Amino acid sequence: MFVRKISTVAIASLALLVVVASPSGGATDTESGSVTQASVTPTTPLLSARRFPGVLQSTNADPELSASIDQFLSKVVGSTCVIVELDGRVVYERRSSQTFVPASAMKLATALAALDILGADARFTTRFVTNKQPKNGVIEGDLYVVGGGDPLLATSGYKTVFDDPDQLYEDFNTVADSLSEAGIRAITGDLIGDDSRYDAVRWVPTWPDRYQVGGTVAPLSALVVNDGNTGYTETPNEATTNRKVGNSPLLFVQTLRTVLNSRGITVDGIAKTGTAPVNGEEVASFNSVPMSQVLTEMLKNSDNTTAELVLKEIGLQSKGQGTTAAGIEATRESLEEQGFDITGLVMMDGSGLDTGNRMSCDLSLALVVAVSQKSEFSDALPLGGKSGTLRKRMVATPSTGRVRAKTGTLNSVNALAGFADTPQGSTLSFAFVHNGADTRTTGVADGFTDRLMAYPKGPKLTLLEPLPVK
Repeated sequence: MFVRKISTVAIASLALLVVVASPSGGATDTESGSVTQASVTPTTPLLSARRFPGVLQSTNADPELSASIDQFLSKVVGSTCVIVELDGRVVYERRSSQTFVPASAMKLATALAALDILGADARFTTRFVTNKQPKNGVIEGDLYVVGGGDPLLATSGYKTVFDDPDQLYEDFNTVADSLSEAGIRAITGDLIGDDSRYDAVRWVPTWPDRYQVGGTVAPLSALVVNDGNTGYTETPNEATTNRKVGNSPLLFVQTLRTVLNSRGITVDGIAKTGTAPVNGEEVASFNSVPMSQVLTEMLKNSDNTTAELVLKEIGLQSKGQGTTAAGIEATRESLEEQGFDITGLVMMDGSGLDTGNRMSCDLSLALVVAVSQKSEFSDALPLGGKSGTLRKRMVATPSTGRVRAKTGTLNSVNALAGFADTPQGSTLSFAFVHNGADTRTTGVADGFTDRLMAYPKGPKLTLLEPLPVK
């Protein structure tokens, strides 16, 4: 015997069918009120379970998926929250309202707040300022380079270290070209980097010291190139292993001086840092790609530097302060105004690097669903085995090419939030966050998505739908 608690939506739909269907199988002309005899007769009874094929199918599919996930998680060391939905219906849930360390899933919150506060078309602008206008292409005195927070500038030498060769970046040479296009041929003074747009805090104080090595995140600055890495100032277009984190604004102007001289714009003075004159003359500027592209790169490649600089820009535009704290305050307010339940949300940064961050699977799922609905983020979620931070994961597995998700990975954190397109034609939305020292690292989340690929087992919807009419 078929026994199942039918949802209120199904009951309402069934009631509607009972009300609108005429006893004779006819149809009502809504304008004349007359009833005409239908030429066909339905073969499926009105109260048949076939009228709700999805509900019928899930009767077997949901318990089987739950059992599969439970069996998998029983072998995972640590704590895990999970939620899986199909068309808004919860298929599986475990501790989904409890908060966990989300790692880079936090970037979903940063992206949605940035789109709300900054806008999809906003750009970071690098400005060139002097004490007086140049004459005949010559700047007599110093040239100030005023940082606008652009996180994507890189030289071709640094591009060689990218894990994803298709990663979006902005060619640093084009910054120099903007001066050339403005007619500048020579600078008799110094090249001075000004990164006063944001505060001078290079690292979030609660971050582990290990983040300051290994390229996890740049020394945060409104004026940064090559993620603040040394080794490229004299040979910016050559690959090098001689790199470590350095003084971001100084590295910027040192590299720019090299590029300018190589392009025929002579700089007589040295490269150093300082503050541009308040009433200085702007002689040229360089605009970044639109914010929508910046945020897409941030999500797809889980770019920590981009996330942190975007957060400071959020703080500047919303609170008048280019700080991490101001950005967090503004982000939380934006998420609430957008209708998200941020109960239990703890934000220590915008990238998710801080292990003091906390987020529930419920919120992670809500955020990634919202991201998927924004046209600006149409290509922002990595694809299993194909792109972004999933390019080298889920390769030659059931999840290859079928899972689109934001990743989150720290030493003791493995998270995924996104969508699984199953071979049977279902699209499951899900959030999975594991906290613990499981030796399988990223394989924990990838193993979870492989379980989703079996959904739904049993009869296909085409076998459960109403029968053809006679």
